[in-house]
Amino acid sequence: MFGKDKKTPSVNSAPTYIGRGMRIEGKIFGMRPIWIDGEVHGTIDSISEVIIGEFAKVDATIRASTIKVNGSVEGELFASNSIEIMAKGRVTGNITNLAGSLVIQTGGILEGQCLTATEEKMKKLLPEQIPKLLPDDSSIPSKATESSQNKEDIKSEEKVEISKEEALKF
Repeated sequence: MFGKDKKTPSVNSAPTYIGRGMRIEGKIFGMRPIWIDGEVHGTIDSISEVIIGEFAKVDATIRASTIKVNGSVEGELFASNSIEIMAKGRVTGNITNLAGSLVIQTGGILEGQCLTATEEKMKKLLPEQIPKLLPDDSSIPSKATESSQNKEDIKSEEKVEISKEEALKF
């Protein structure tokens, strides 16, 4: 409770879910588990677990602690803990992980190379931390904040004036 680092991933917490019918293009960063049943094109970086569900179609470079594949993945996979290709999983691309941490269940398919790396090399391959998506308030100078606030106030006043004029027309 006290003294715990609040930034450690919670493996037992509810995962971020990308459901069937969803398509994401770009970069995904996460500290919690990510479960994908939709389509993802780009990169996935997680300091936790990435689960590729049975109906997923992923064309991405995936870097995570643990990767479980039960759908279709095309791209490179890097895992610091383990990679598991489940019975309905198909990976087309190279896998890099620690020696002895790859499991391919009966029916699972790997088309590519399996490379082993030392813990030091894995640390260099995996993201050290997830980048900040929003700047801290302290990083923005106070004058810039004030001027942007004034601009927003002026814009909102203009919208109100336009709204009143349009209202009088009716």
